[in-house]
Amino acid sequence: MKFGIFSMPEHVPWENWTLSYDLDLEKIQTAELLGFDEFWIGEHHAGGYENVPVPDYYIAKASALTSRIKLGTGTINLPYHDPFLVAERLAFLDHLTHGRLIAGFGGGGLPFDQALFGTADTAAERFEEALPVVAQLLDAVEPFSHDGEFWQFKDRELQVRPLQDPLPIAVAGLRSPGKYELCGRNGYGAMSMYYVRPDGPTDGPLTLRTQGEAIDRGAKEAGRDPLEARRDWRILREVYVADSKKAAIEELREAARRSYDYIIGLGAGALLKADPTESDDVLTLEYLVENLPMIVGSPEDCIRQIQELREQVGSFGTLVLNDRNWVTADKWRRSNELFMRYVAPAFRRSEEQVRRRRLVDGVMEGSEIWPPSWWTDRPVVADAD
Repeated sequence: MKFGIFSMPEHVPWENWTLSYDLDLEKIQTAELLGFDEFWIGEHHAGGYENVPVPDYYIAKASALTSRIKLGTGTINLPYHDPFLVAERLAFLDHLTHGRLIAGFGGGGLPFDQALFGTADTAAERFEEALPVVAQLLDAVEPFSHDGEFWQFKDRELQVRPLQDPLPIAVAGLRSPGKYELCGRNGYGAMSMYYVRPDGPTDGPLTLRTQGEAIDRGAKEAGRDPLEARRDWRILREVYVADSKKAAIEELREAARRSYDYIIGLGAGALLKADPTESDDVLTLEYLVENLPMIVGSPEDCIRQIQELREQVGSFGTLVLNDRNWVTADKWRRSNELFMRYVAPAFRRSEEQVRRRRLVDGVMEGSEIWPPSWWTDRPVVADAD
């Protein structure tokens, strides 16, 4: 399993935004140091909380401060942009990052942004038109024309083609099974949002389980290996590691309340509840931790929760930690260091780690404190995914 971080980023309107950009750049550098595989930056234009309007600019600067970690646009919201300009910018950015770019695309679901660009009634149609055009531009080696409902051009091709062949494409915020089937068929990486529940009634909203099944169907239709398609599947979760679940909740409580007040104010409360008819008053942090669910607590707690997630939804390739800027840099660093030191190895053990465990098993034979339960709950093999 791989691990990434997704940053909207979320910063309150009364914060020093210039400082916030610098602090988030430090986070990307720290994420690379800790061994995360990828870091994603969102695109938002209005609303006052999510303050990066052009993620590709931000990634260009981040790429100059890092050398290994992959950097993803999370996402370029296609309904707002000319597809040719999107493809041209990202192909160029792939060179600036030395081939570390992941081109993430979305439909732009923030109501403030849709009102700003006038796309509230046409967002889905614009997205469906733009995505294949961008993909074709990124791959084309000769000019082609497009005459669509929203965009038209004649005899265009990219002067600067992507460095990667092909440039990885990911799609986030999908709300219909058909979009997940599309990802499975075309080899795009699907990204499931943090508010999607692992499982639920078949007549209810999409769950992670049904999203995974749709990826499988699309892959099979295209003659692709469903397991290979699932390796491109990213699942976002709220994750915070502390000494205990109680300590984690207390450290997050005030900032999480403020953050979810904003989300609920956007009308998204129904997405967070097990029963959409319940009052939004039920959405306490304790409720979200248990019912969304979030992945919070000690390293042992988090390992168990991730194991339960995999058992419910099946195989997936990357767990992406949703960064909401709920805590100060020191606490953020501690949480993610604990995650990469003690949680991540349980899901991607190397042969060398297995060898070391067997050595310690021999030394500690008969000890009441060895091995810890979180080490033995999972088979002692390198992760197959």
